[in-house]
Formats: sequence, C-alpha cells, structure tokens
Amino acid sequence: MIKKIIIGIAVLGVVLLAGWKLFYNPGENAPNFDEVMENLNAYHMEATMEFTENEEKKNYFVTVDYKKDVEDQYFRISLLDTNINQEQILLRNKDGVFVLSPLLNQVYKFKGNYPLNSPKPYLYHSMLEAVKGDHELKSMTDGYLLTYKPNYEHRKQWVKEDIKLSTDLKPIWVNIYDENASLMATVLFSKVDLNPTYNEDFFDVESNMKTARENMTDTTSSIEDLPFLPAAPVVSSTLQEQTEATASGEKIFILSYTGDKNYRVIQKILEPSEELTSIEYPGEFVETIFGIGYTRNKYFTYISGNVCYEIYSSDLEMDEMVRIVSSMEVSAAK
Repeated sequence: MIKKIIIGIAVLGVVLLAGWKLFYNPGENAPNFDEVMENLNAYHMEATMEFTENEEKKNYFVTVDYKKDVEDQYFRISLLDTNINQEQILLRNKDGVFVLSPLLNQVYKFKGNYPLNSPKPYLYHSMLEAVKGDHELKSMTDGYLLTYKPNYEHRKQWVKEDIKLSTDLKPIWVNIYDENASLMATVLFSKVDLNPTYNEDFFDVESNMKTARENMTDTTSSIEDLPFLPAAPVVSSTLQEQTEATASGEKIFILSYTGDKNYRVIQKILEPSEELTSIEYPGEFVETIFGIGYTRNKYFTYISGNVCYEIYSSDLEMDEMVRIVSSMEVSAAK
C-alpha cells in the first residue's frame, strides 16, 4: 500500500512538472530592457567613481544628464577629479561634441558619436546595451545582478563587469575587474532620476562654461613644474634622453624612450585664456576619462588640467599611449 502511494506521488510530480514546463514562459518575469530603452527620454544620475591606476586611487564625482529630442540626443557628463578639484565637462548637442576645460577657459570641439561610440561605466545607455550581447542576469530579492564582458577600447585590462540594478532597473553600483579578478574600478550611484526636466540652455556650451568657471575655487590645482615621468612602466622602454627647449615662445620638455617600443613625449604648460576660446580639432577624439585626447596620423595629444602631452610613436598601440600619458605623475629631477 505504501509503495503504491509513493508511486502515485511520483507520477503526480512528473505530471505537474510537465505541465509547468508546458505553460511556464521563463522570460515572462524577466525585465524588459528593450522597453526601458524605447521609453528612455531623459535621465539624471550622480555617482562617485574610483579607479586604480598604477596602484594609485583616483576619485571622481560624476554627473550624467541625457535628453532625447525629436532628431537629436543631448548629453552632459561632468567629471570632477576630487583629488585636485578639477572639473571636465563633456557635451553633446545639435552642434557637435564638446569638451570643456574650465581651468583653461577653453572648449575643444570634435566630430563623432560620443558618448555612444563605446561603453562607459557611468552611462545608463551602456548598461542597457550590455544585455544585447553575451551576459548573465541573476534575479535577487532587491533587484538584479548583470554580469558581462565589456569592451573598453582603451582599457583592455578591464575584462569583467558587474552591474547591480534595482527592481525597477535603476543602476545601484558597477564593479569592474581585471583577468585576475582584482577590482579595478567602482561606480556607486547616489541619485538616479529617469524623469528630469531641463532648462533650455542646460546643454549649451557657453552657459556650462560660465557656471563652471564661477564654481571654481582656490583649491583647484594646476601644475607649475615639468617634466613628468610615468609613475609605472607601461612598455619595456627606458628614458634615453631628456631635453628642454623653446618653441613659439613656450618652454617644452622632450622625453625620448627606447626599448621594445620607441616613443617620444613632449610636455608643456598651457596658460588659461582670459576670453572663452574654442578650438576645433580635425583629429579623432579619444576618450581617456582622465583628460582630453585626440589622435591624428602617428601622434596622440592629451590635455590633463593645464598640461599638454604629445606622444609620437610608430610602435605603440593607442591603448598604450593612453596608459602612458595617464600615468604621468612623477616629477623628474632636474
């Protein structure tokens, strides 16, 4: 009798399981990221961001704003380096892509599809795009954990990214790891508003520069002494020669490196403009997070704070150039 009961329960279990598999749609309770993207007309986000660069911690306060227009998409991204109190603003409006340097009172104009040209750890668009490729999504009691392999063009060592989302798919935090599972970057969101409103001039270049200049304080740092050397080796090359020269009335420093890959770095201090200066570059805009970069032919120009670096090389890859100039932190002995 007991044996028949056990067999009956087993048969009933099989029937129920088969019925569950027949009628259950595993995707019916999954979040609809496509719907979120289709209805995404604007958002405002604030976050703290920390990077590990050459074993040094770099901290930023990031503000991201987006507005969808009938024919255009507007972006405003503010990156405030909290270590030196320097702000960099990146704008995209109907007139193009602009990088604002309040410290120098200069605007750099570029062509291109920034910021949608590559993933950004603080950009909501990048998170929604991640689910279109290979990814893993885990449902949790307080939201979702999205894991995927990012493709950061100039951060090839960033190979894994975890994104924590709330139940209504708002970002909570982002963790990025290298191939050794070491934590390389974190983004912690303190505010996410998917229904903000903006003034007419919110994405205007001159209005943003005026406000940023007014908010500058005496604690904003600038470099007064050059040259700088990389804080950590990026490629197997050594400093062969260091020279100082004058070009167009400006003092420049030339560092020549030889080894597995040869390259030359030219450094100079940039003076702030009294009047707002706009410079349009024909070269390709290179996103570096830490500064303003663009490339043309065989050289890469990088502006960080009030220092301009130009790196020439036929041997280096672009991500190596970015890592070299981003690591310029050690003052050379004279």
